Amino acid sequence: MKKVLITGALGQDGIILSGIFQKKKFEVHALIEKKRKKRIPKVKYNFNNLTSQKKIRNDLKRIKPNIIIHLASKNETYEKRKNDKNYTVNYLKNLKCTSNLLNSIIKVNLKTKLIFAGSSLMFKDTNKKVSEKTVLKSNDFYGNYKIDAHKIIMRMKKEKKIDASTAILFNHDSEFRNKKFLLPRLVKSFVNKDFKFIKDIYKLNVNGDFSHAEDICNGIYKLSVTKKKIDMLILSSGKRFYINNIINYLEKYFQYNIKKKYSVKNLNHRIIGSNKLAKKLINYKSIKSPINACKEILKNYL
Repeated sequence: MKKVLITGALGQDGIILSGIFQKKKFEVHALIEKKRKKRIPKVKYNFNNLTSQKKIRNDLKRIKPNIIIHLASKNETYEKRKNDKNYTVNYLKNLKCTSNLLNSIIKVNLKTKLIFAGSSLMFKDTNKKVSEKTVLKSNDFYGNYKIDAHKIIMRMKKEKKIDASTAILFNHDSEFRNKKFLLPRLVKSFVNKDFKFIKDIYKLNVNGDFSHAEDICNGIYKLSVTKKKIDMLILSSGKRFYINNIINYLEKYFQYNIKKKYSVKNLNHRIIGSNKLAKKLINYKSIKSPINACKEILKNYL
């Protein structure tokens, strides 16, 4: 039986990917930072925060994974990232953990395929659609970490002949989305009748490239098992979605009558990712909408 090792396995993507790999008859191993009550049955969890190369090497030798999906990293909401005073600390911690994993793979001489989870924050915000050919540039600590980690991985891929790819993931949600992010916060605000928060978000007219997490994770799985040599691949919806559509849906669902309006000053359009190459190389499909994710999150409150 083939084995997959997932870091950050109790986050949204880790939970979904664990289920996908299990259905594909993989033995699923997971590295997690701390104990949590919610776990997926039959997944073999290991406590490893990626700060010790020795511990990572021991786990790699014992597990011998055919595939490694590296999701683990410290990320915050937009508001916290914008005002983050621990820029250097967070950047260095994330980069160190990724370097530790990469160096451990090389030292153990493990023949595995590494999938590194990138982010749309690796691109500078623009009204134009970005592709794998777009220059990587970011003003965000999290985006800069992802860029620098990707560059290190690609250098080691060339020098040490490791099999590695970076999956650049655009916004995606599901019932497992961390509650600190926008979509779960919006659902909670409707449940709690926090109309001020709803009006504030509506006024911002938030928009961008939003997908359902299941589609993104299915893309990660396909990238991990393809025999094609791919350095970088964008996984996105490829189209623009307005969060105000979510608000309108929830308003109708709860039968509220909220006097809301968006500001003409906030008609700026956020970055959209082209998924043409993913469709071509791994038959990537964007099927579910953010509305589907909203409905799933809503069930958690009912």
